Amino acid sequence: MSAGHPLRERLPTLRSLLLAPVRPRPYLRALYLFVAFPLGIVYFVVLVTGVTAAVPTVLVLVGVPLCVGVLLLARGLGLVERHLVTALLGVDVPAPAYGFLEGSVRERVVALVVDRSTWTELLYLFSMFGFGMGSFVFLVTSLAMSLTFVATPLYYDSAPGRVGIFPGKPIGLTQSLYIPWGDLLVGAEVGLTMSEWAVDSLPDAMAMSLVGFALLFVTLNLVDGIGWLWGQYARLMLSDDLRPVAWLRGHLNGVGNTTNR
Repeated sequence: MSAGHPLRERLPTLRSLLLAPVRPRPYLRALYLFVAFPLGIVYFVVLVTGVTAAVPTVLVLVGVPLCVGVLLLARGLGLVERHLVTALLGVDVPAPAYGFLEGSVRERVVALVVDRSTWTELLYLFSMFGFGMGSFVFLVTSLAMSLTFVATPLYYDSAPGRVGIFPGKPIGLTQSLYIPWGDLLVGAEVGLTMSEWAVDSLPDAMAMSLVGFALLFVTLNLVDGIGWLWGQYARLMLSDDLRPVAWLRGHLNGVGNTTNR
C-alpha cells in the first residue's frame, strides 16, 4: 500500500469484475461472508457475557481482573480476525503494536487500557454480529436464487409445481426519450410489462439458466466488493495503519477545494 494513494491500488478493476467467476478470490471472500455469521455470534455472546459479568463487580474489585481478561480476550480474537481477513479477503492487515506485553503488571494493564487498538478491536468484534447476519442472508439468498435458475434445465419438466417467475403484481418498465425540434417535441416511449414467466419448454429453461448465470455473475462481483470493503474496515480497526483515513481525508479536502473554485 503506497503512502500517497493507499486505497486506489486495491480498488477493483474492470478486468477483475469481468473475470470474477473464474478467479478464486470472490469464492474465498464468499467463504468469509459465510463464516462471519457464526463467528459474529460467538464473538458477541462471549464478549457480552464477559462484560456483563465484569462491569457490575468493578466496585468490589473482583471485576477489575475480569475486565482485563475481557480486553485480553478481545485482543486475542482480533489476532484471529487479522489472519482470517488476510487469508480469505486478501487484504493485508498488519499487526498493531502490543505494548502491554512488556513491563510490570501495572504498566501492562495501563498500556492495555490506553491502547487505541484495544478498543477498536473490541468495537470491530461487536460489529461482526450485524455484518455477519447481513452477509449470511445476502449470500444464501442470492446464491440459492442464482444456482436454482442455472439448474432449471435439469428439473423444469419434473418439478411437482410450475417453474418460472411469478411476481405478486405485474412488473412494468417504461422508457421514454424526447428531443426538442423547433416548436415540436419528437420522441418515443416504450413500455414493457411482465406478469409471469412459466417455464414449460427446454428453450425457456435455457433462457432461465442464462438469467441465473447473469445473477451469479452479479452476485460474485457484489461479494467481491463487499469483501474488499470489509477488508478495508478491518485494516482500519485491527491495525495501527491510519493511512487510509489520511488518504480519504486528503481526497475529500481536494474535492472540496475544487468545488469551492
